[in-house]
Amino acid sequence: MGRYVLRRLLQAIPVFIGTTFLIYLMVWGLPGNPFAGRCGQRPCPDAYIQRMTEKYHLNENIISQYFWYMSHLVRGDFGETFTGVSVNSLLAQAFPVTLRLAIVAIAFEALIGIVAGVVTGLRKGRFIDNLVLVSTLFLIAIPTFVTGALLQWVLGVEWGIIKPTVSSEARWSELIVPGFVLASVTMAFVTRLTRVSVVENRRADYVRTAVAKGLTESRVTGVHLLRNSLIPAVTQLGLDLGGLMAGAIVTEGIFNIRGIGGMLFMAINRQDSALVVSIVALLVLVYLVVNLIVDVLYAVLDPRIRYE
Repeated sequence: MGRYVLRRLLQAIPVFIGTTFLIYLMVWGLPGNPFAGRCGQRPCPDAYIQRMTEKYHLNENIISQYFWYMSHLVRGDFGETFTGVSVNSLLAQAFPVTLRLAIVAIAFEALIGIVAGVVTGLRKGRFIDNLVLVSTLFLIAIPTFVTGALLQWVLGVEWGIIKPTVSSEARWSELIVPGFVLASVTMAFVTRLTRVSVVENRRADYVRTAVAKGLTESRVTGVHLLRNSLIPAVTQLGLDLGGLMAGAIVTEGIFNIRGIGGMLFMAINRQDSALVVSIVALLVLVYLVVNLIVDVLYAVLDPRIRYE
């Protein structure tokens, strides 16, 4: 296992370099000067454009610019925004908020999605199975911004159970409803994936053997059936964690959460290329780490999987 993890970490290095270079190329390699239109209706002074061009090394070729950026990134320096604010300080404020929101969403997806999938898989064709299938189809069909706005209005405005917007502290209790909204669509997919996997594995030879040995239904389900049936759900949850970090723009906007998604949206609107590149580079790191954790979990869940 250790050799496999080491090999995956070494493989992640060229993947990270390649993806960040493509991002850097798409953001900074576009024709034109990104500082020319940053002074409102008036053209920017030539001295300002020249100073910013030299600061971000835009007077050099794209390869030199990228290596200059990476030389700072490997030291943990994400650079500065066009307004001179440290990106590290902005990420230090926004990343924990989005991380807490993503953890709440993943908890909803894992607990509700897996439990509902196992229950419906064990009771295929019954009333509870049909009810859950209709409910998941309903969640998949409704866009996230509709679910978020509806829950915000009903729970926050009409009933007063929650605050319509999240405070700047973004406490765990305040993120429950936004986390559910963010998790709603993926939670439905996890339920369906788990259900299909449970139904398929119930017909497997190892399950029939466990039943023939006289094991109780709870042991057959919890020890043998559930572990192998969780692999598709774990894959979906792992891939979704990175997506939650970047795809929380709508949810953060509805509930006024000051996280990575809202910061990325504002950076794109303001055409702050330095901030956009740094946020996306951080999200690439999150994806790589999560994918490694998911691959390791495969061997934990399924004893037939061994990494040599």
